Amino acid sequence: MKKMRKPNIDAHLTVIVTDKNGKVVLRKRQKSRSFVVGFLNALYSNFTGPSGGNENFFGPNIVVGSGTAKPTISDTGLESQIGNGTGAGQLQYGSDSLTTPAANTSTNTGSMTWNKSFTNGSGGNVTVSEVGAYLNFGNIGSYTTYFILHDLLPSPITLSPNQVLTVVYTITIST
Repeated sequence: MKKMRKPNIDAHLTVIVTDKNGKVVLRKRQKSRSFVVGFLNALYSNFTGPSGGNENFFGPNIVVGSGTAKPTISDTGLESQIGNGTGAGQLQYGSDSLTTPAANTSTNTGSMTWNKSFTNGSGGNVTVSEVGAYLNFGNIGSYTTYFILHDLLPSPITLSPNQVLTVVYTITIST
């Protein structure tokens, strides 16, 4: 099996010092290790909607598909999303669920989970090989959809009638 690259969220900090003439006299760049639970709280807040103002939030949306193309940085959707329903080749999409972010001060880590279940009510087998997620944000009357995650499963999963697939994304940070 091919070794997968470790996923991460990176940030870098650059500090620049200039003299009175604007000449750079010092430039230092380092990897930031400062993600704190507030970062997860901000994500959670954005995933679950705004607390006020005139913004509307249309929610997170985990989706599944049957595509086999390797995900790329510029993907805007699944290769072949499986429809929501009980017809041939479809799955019944449950509701997205999020856990409140939790911090572990002993290990300097924090995490939250995002999950959704998919039930095969089609009467036939349905094969899932890719998973992805969207976030939808906007103002009253319009919104923008962002495709934010795209993963191929290590091997396709075939759901028999009445079987349920639950997809769980865990977002973890550390300092």
